Amino acid sequence: MKIEPNQLRKHVLKMVFEKKSGHIGGSFSIAELVAYLYSNFDLLKDGRDKLILSKGHAVPILYAALYELGCLNNINDFREINSPLQGHPDKERLSYIHATTGALGQGLSIAIGHAIACKLKKLDNNIFCILGDGETQEGQIWEAFMLAPKYKLDNLICFVDSNGAQNDGYVKDILNLGDLESKIKPFGWETYTINGHNLKEISNTMKSLRRDGRPICIVLNTIKGKGVSFMENAQWHAKVPTNEEYLNALLELDNESNS
Repeated sequence: MKIEPNQLRKHVLKMVFEKKSGHIGGSFSIAELVAYLYSNFDLLKDGRDKLILSKGHAVPILYAALYELGCLNNINDFREINSPLQGHPDKERLSYIHATTGALGQGLSIAIGHAIACKLKKLDNNIFCILGDGETQEGQIWEAFMLAPKYKLDNLICFVDSNGAQNDGYVKDILNLGDLESKIKPFGWETYTINGHNLKEISNTMKSLRRDGRPICIVLNTIKGKGVSFMENAQWHAKVPTNEEYLNALLELDNESNS
């Protein structure tokens, strides 16, 4: 089943608006990536490919994909007490989640563990990890970047959602990362920088991976709040839309999907 990114964005918008809580901007920026991964890889069966969402606050976009695929009957209990759809991923509550995350900086280490396990078991599974660019300010991320090449983890594919913003402001103002690809590549990674909103570019890059013993890192140039004009690059991190903003955002997403 091919998933449409703006359909995912509409589900995210509805969840956050109705519960008056959640993260829209960082969910919207990875809509194309999540749509591509769930459309092209087996992320649902136990023992197959895994997706570690290190930037756990963006989990509404995963719930949206699972809802589109029919794995969830509804998304109405998002962020409710005892709901499987918590504000950050909880694999104990929802079996389709592969790692409990939310404490930023830990997801790549978790993904490395899964990748090593697959190598030891001689499984050809893909282990995907999604980081936020602000998250790469955490030291543990760089320890993980150093470690993965040692074990020749070419089954590990790390995506960095480089949307330029984080909770407290813009990444360049808080701790400028510069050219991420040029920093990661010397550790021994196969690296790319691409347009994270271009499905064809994502697909072509994934098909071109060398799998030559190096772990893979794809830096996605994205826009926080992508898809809704007044949310784009507007520090829309954990902000909840008003009723008018909600209706205008839905209209924009509908018009874009139909264009």
